[in-house]
Amino acid sequence: MDWLKFAQAAMGCIGIALLAGCGSASLGIEREAVGSRALRVEIAPGDSPQTLEHRYGGRMVVWNPQAGFALLQVDASNQSGEPNRRIFLASGQIAWMNGQSSLWAEGQSSLWAEGQSSLWAEGTYRLFPQNTPPWRQIGLDKAHAIATRMGRGVKVAVIDTGIDLNHPMIRTSLVPPNEWWDFVDNDPLPQEEGVLGEGGFGHGTNVAGIILQVAPAARIMPLRVLGPDGRGDVLALAAAIDWAMRHGAQIINLSLGSDDISPAVETTLQAAAAQGILIVASVGNRGNNHVSYPASLAHLEDRGGYQRLSVTSVRVDLEKSRFASYGPSVELAALGENIYGPAPDGRIAAWSGTSMAAPMASGALALALGEPLSVPAHMLADALYQSSNGVIYNNDTNRSFKDQVGKGLIDLESFLNNVVNR
Repeated sequence: MDWLKFAQAAMGCIGIALLAGCGSASLGIEREAVGSRALRVEIAPGDSPQTLEHRYGGRMVVWNPQAGFALLQVDASNQSGEPNRRIFLASGQIAWMNGQSSLWAEGQSSLWAEGQSSLWAEGTYRLFPQNTPPWRQIGLDKAHAIATRMGRGVKVAVIDTGIDLNHPMIRTSLVPPNEWWDFVDNDPLPQEEGVLGEGGFGHGTNVAGIILQVAPAARIMPLRVLGPDGRGDVLALAAAIDWAMRHGAQIINLSLGSDDISPAVETTLQAAAAQGILIVASVGNRGNNHVSYPASLAHLEDRGGYQRLSVTSVRVDLEKSRFASYGPSVELAALGENIYGPAPDGRIAAWSGTSMAAPMASGALALALGEPLSVPAHMLADALYQSSNGVIYNNDTNRSFKDQVGKGLIDLESFLNNVVNR
């Protein structure tokens, strides 16, 4: 698209300016530096990105004087820090896809059986009728009657494989282009790349689409950290979290995870939580009791637990998804099987994974943030957890996972009634 080419050219200039002089900036990652390491250092009075780069012989990636730390990419010969490995993986797999969607035709959505919906009068956004069972299970119809602003203006950072920036469901729901970034190619165009049905291609587009079905008036901040294979490295993720924090994201969705804890990523997550940003992470698709990081630490209050939320997947019949990881660190369950959403090139696709459950929680938080609140905004993640419905443990299969599939199923009506000031 011509507008994308224009945005890329304009943002290239802006990006150069940012890297040269912003007071707190993600300064870029050298992809050719194979085997590099992520080094966290304290910022002392008089330090600058240039003095730290000279002192440690590295390249600045995150410069955050407000939080008092910096992250540098240093050579593998520097044994400090942690290896910059590609340890983060998208937590979802494509389950179904088809050609061009006819859901974008002008007119009204007939999602709710009560009658025609007038929510989508602009004609560019539609709920997927195939998702009616999961939406009813979490009370989305009732939620939209409570949160009538639909998450208007709330910024949700989707840190993922990128998104299809041209998709008719998404293109009018993006933050301004100067708030986008691709940390894989280190450019201002976080467009999905790959072949649909292979690797992680389409994953981020689906995640963004789920958020927008729950909170239609929210704004998506697309940040690409995962390649076409669905994998991404430590420094890219840390830099993206820092970018989201500096560009006003109120929610960060992390439908990804790692078997290992990353100190560099944890540093940026704690800084984001300290700033009041709500962080939602999927628990992983190992199907065992090994919850992936960063969801594995979301329940710990001393690591920003009130701002962080871990989400697993259940089926529409509320049985735990076979692929879904479980354990005492899981806080919330949502629907994560065959969730329909936008796919690259204007198509639609259904995905399954805890990756699809997490954005339902992110959308719920966006709905609340769009309304006048009766509780502090930074407590919303905890409120969503506390309001969840323990009905999932009425399922015979789930009884063997007692207290390991979260406190309960996301309950949008109860959550919003508890936090919205009406």
